[in-house]
Amino acid sequence: MSIQAALKACSLFKDFSETGLILVSKVSQERSFPADSPIFVENMVGESLFIIKTGIVRLCIKSSTGQDVVMDKITMGESFGELGLLIGGQRLVTATADTDCELIEIPRRDFAKLQKQKPQTCLKLMLAVVNQFGKKVGAAKDYLKPLLLSQIEP
Repeated sequence: MSIQAALKACSLFKDFSETGLILVSKVSQERSFPADSPIFVENMVGESLFIIKTGIVRLCIKSSTGQDVVMDKITMGESFGELGLLIGGQRLVTATADTDCELIEIPRRDFAKLQKQKPQTCLKLMLAVVNQFGKKVGAAKDYLKPLLLSQIEP
């Protein structure tokens, strides 16, 4: 499967034209990770978005006792690390190859270059990321509400 085909299989790119997919594929790179190897670690600097071409990725956070807690397992066509593409900052989770994985990586620095050349293509991806992130936050509202209230209530 080509980079372009892998992008097309990802929901972030569902509204992209073939030309848009080609543009993004030019700033993307293929990465391979053997099973049980880290892709990135919680709190490290996030600098890219990943799309799963093949394999399964395990997303974990550290508990207060230092144990890894599995938050999700994602597979072909799904994306992760979206905030690293948009805002950078520290990774919120650890991403580990649960099986051998082939990933597509879109580095933030290359995405920034594309923004200068093709801003509409980049805006379309940014809006898709924001939309997806909003859906994830909405789906987790029952878990987030007590946490938020604990931060503002005495």
